Amino acid sequence: AVAAGVFLMGMSKGGLRVGSICVPMMVLAWPDQENAARQVVAFMLPLLCVMDLVAVVFYRKDILWERIVPLLPGTVVGVAVASLLFLGNNPVLTLSDRWLKLGVGVIGLGFVAFQLGRHRLTSQEGGDCTPSKAASVGLGLAAGITSTVAHAAGPVAQMYFLPQNLRKMNLAATLIGFFWVLNLIKLLPFGLLGGLQVHNLSQAAVMLPLIPLGVGAGYVVVRLMKTTVYLGFIYVMLVLSSLTLIAKAF
Repeated sequence: AVAAGVFLMGMSKGGLRVGSICVPMMVLAWPDQENAARQVVAFMLPLLCVMDLVAVVFYRKDILWERIVPLLPGTVVGVAVASLLFLGNNPVLTLSDRWLKLGVGVIGLGFVAFQLGRHRLTSQEGGDCTPSKAASVGLGLAAGITSTVAHAAGPVAQMYFLPQNLRKMNLAATLIGFFWVLNLIKLLPFGLLGGLQVHNLSQAAVMLPLIPLGVGAGYVVVRLMKTTVYLGFIYVMLVLSSLTLIAKAF
């Protein structure tokens, strides 16, 4: 199940946005359920950095870097704040694994609700709804926090990029570019605060062969598949996995 999660995350980095179901699935399947969410986050970070690099190579010509820049100031602050809360040793500040599971589940359901409302609004208004500077900073902050806590910034990033009505390949590529930068930023606090442990790194190394396979498969599928088909699949799986995590948290 963990290997399947890594492969699906690779497909997500290849452009097929199924990443939202990967962390919940891996958390539910992780052997040590007492600290599953925390261990999965640390286990995945080095793998995500490798996936991002491979995906950037695939999509380098389609990334719109100018769309990413407004998110970065808030993102850096969000990573710093979440690192202190998530990785720190202060028992008052450090988030429990139960709260992490609940947070991932709520984020997933919230995104589905947001998407339903967004489609109703855009069907009436249409056009490019690029977020304001304040909204960009706020969404960047939220992306930094949710990504550091649970690698769950996908919903937040999509809330930023989807209203901009980018072409399919530009949307997939720009999301990939943003997460590449975000995960590189996260490496420093994870390393300084003990999130990158030898045990996790050795486990992650075993999964490395799955990365090019997953990224390549995602790249091919996103070029061939109709958007409505795979988005429907993502939403259904996201709702089911989010509800399961919320139930586990309680």
